[in-house]
Amino acid sequence: MKVAFLRRHPLLSFYLLAYGFTWSLGVPQLLSRRGLIDVHVPHLVEPVAAFGPFFAALVVLYSLNGHAGLRTLRQDLLRWRIGPGWLVLSLLSTPLLLLLAVFGARSLSGAELTLPSRLVALASISGLFDLIVVGGLLQSLGEEPGWRGFAVPTLRERFGPLLATLALWPVWLCWHLPFFLSRPEFGWPQWIGFSIGILSAAIWLTLLRDGTQSILACVGWHALANICRNTALAVSSAAFLVYNNLILFSALLIAGYWIWSARRASASGG
Repeated sequence: MKVAFLRRHPLLSFYLLAYGFTWSLGVPQLLSRRGLIDVHVPHLVEPVAAFGPFFAALVVLYSLNGHAGLRTLRQDLLRWRIGPGWLVLSLLSTPLLLLLAVFGARSLSGAELTLPSRLVALASISGLFDLIVVGGLLQSLGEEPGWRGFAVPTLRERFGPLLATLALWPVWLCWHLPFFLSRPEFGWPQWIGFSIGILSAAIWLTLLRDGTQSILACVGWHALANICRNTALAVSSAAFLVYNNLILFSALLIAGYWIWSARRASASGG
């Protein structure tokens, strides 16, 4: 990719680089899992592929602003001093929603709370590694410096928080396609649910990025959201559904707040 094109179209260049890095690793894994190529692609390729957005942000920011651009990204990524309210939202919102989902699903079903075999399996060393390190930390660390570190601030220069989120949503969603399609058990119903989940997460993460200017806060929320979602699924299908609906409902409240704030600001300006 030529530097001149990148400087004229930084956001498009970021998208192309993020997709190029991730799909160059994810598509072979997809073909391997589907049996379309006779090559074994290890599972750990997926968390490496998740670093496409981080890589793209580094390239674009360096091309635009040199070391100053990288320094700004590093500062935002390491920014941990945020207000106590934002700290609660970043680190405690998803675990609290998980607890509500587990006990809510139990109340709806009337069943006794037990430890399913899938949840016991998560407590093993390999299960915890996949849950916390692979599915949580690596995925979120690979993604957030790009999507929320570069794309959201760039979109926010032109749009409000809701429109910026809606503009990024399909790009972020389709970036996941190799990971999604590599799982034969997933079909259209799962894709629809996944799409709604991505939109809900995008709303939450735009709120956190705007409120804290901290990529680290977004990494924390994203990692915990993944961990809690997979934990809910291990508990029961009902807990998984309730958890996702709680994330969606809270995201709708955030979007409603944005709309209300925009209308209030418009009325005050008029």
